[in-house]
Amino acid sequence: MYLSGYTGLMKESSPVARFLHSPQFVPFTIRDFRLLWTGAFLSFIGSWIQNVAQGILVMQITNDPAMLTWVTFTNTAPMSLLGPFAGTFADMLNKRLVLIIAQLVYAANALFLAAAIHFGFLRLEFIFIVALINGFNTMIEIPTRQSLVSRVVPPENMASAVPMQAMTFNLARIVGPAIGGILLARFGPQANYFANGLSYLALVFAATAIRADLSSAKRVAQPIVDLIVEGVRYTMKDRRLKMLFFMECTVSIFGLAYIPLLPAFAIQVLKNGNLLGTIFTFVGIGAMIGLGTLIATSHRPIKRLLIMWAMPTMGLALVLISLTNTLWLIYPLFSLIGLCAIMQFNTTNTLFQTLSPDRMKGRVISMHVWALNGSSPLALPLFGWLAKTYSVDVAMRCGGSVVLFGGIVAWLNGRRLHGVD
Repeated sequence: MYLSGYTGLMKESSPVARFLHSPQFVPFTIRDFRLLWTGAFLSFIGSWIQNVAQGILVMQITNDPAMLTWVTFTNTAPMSLLGPFAGTFADMLNKRLVLIIAQLVYAANALFLAAAIHFGFLRLEFIFIVALINGFNTMIEIPTRQSLVSRVVPPENMASAVPMQAMTFNLARIVGPAIGGILLARFGPQANYFANGLSYLALVFAATAIRADLSSAKRVAQPIVDLIVEGVRYTMKDRRLKMLFFMECTVSIFGLAYIPLLPAFAIQVLKNGNLLGTIFTFVGIGAMIGLGTLIATSHRPIKRLLIMWAMPTMGLALVLISLTNTLWLIYPLFSLIGLCAIMQFNTTNTLFQTLSPDRMKGRVISMHVWALNGSSPLALPLFGWLAKTYSVDVAMRCGGSVVLFGGIVAWLNGRRLHGVD
């Protein structure tokens, strides 16, 4: 069933065929996986094109680095409040319909802001309103989209399929900012928002064309309250998932706070806002190296080791970035951050998918999604205050120090992750 989409155009003995049929790349021989991968990749390119413009736009309007963190806080607040329970809807609803509606909502919001900029009626409040709407949309869309992988790929190929799917986001992080920088310089931010609005049609097409059964998961009748909290209970009772969850929360809250501060970092520390796209690109390059490593080692029992090394290394890299403004040091360090982040988050994603039963996969994955996206805004007001009161590099140094300390604590408790490989 899974391999029915293989093109059959290559002879089995050809080098390309042998390459695709290696254990690491079998998912690409599956038609539905290729559709999902391509749709997500094109959509994420649009998202990164918009990200380049949005941070610069907010800084132009307010000249306040703290406002960058508040926009991100608004976008991620719905996930923070309701994220652990959003997976219930991902399991109960038709995944195809959810994915299509979610993309159309994203597209409408991006095109509205493009029109607001082009016709001159943009207000800062509009950016916050769109961020909030997208936050509620994302709360259901992410666990739904991530749980699709297990519907189109057989269980034995999940270890390679998950990092390959994550490659869409990080490969787009290399391509998108470069395109976004060109559009911003030549046509203004409205072009970035317009391009992003159109990009969501790729996932709409993919969701429509996928042949796999994307209907709601079969479940035993039980009270809705039990359905809502079951994913939380399952994660907290499994010592491995619980440890992974708290490690991921630490990195998300204190390590990813640098992302909304990057426009201010480029303008105030590096004295050149045009370097923002280049920074994103180097982060993406590191992430791609990390994904390549994960794919190449997907069938080796080293997942625990990768996670244990990634966390303290990322914290150390953030601290070092905050201590220098030398580009030839900063760019490789940002690449190292991208590599470490993908090592931890993607491996955690794989483990959450493989350690959870199918009937509640969306609910358990939503705990991973909450740790990654929902917990991150909890300290954003603090980091915004640090950046405004002291400096952006001080804020980044504080975050990196906490991640480094958390990584050391995780090493000391590494026995809790025995058996995750």
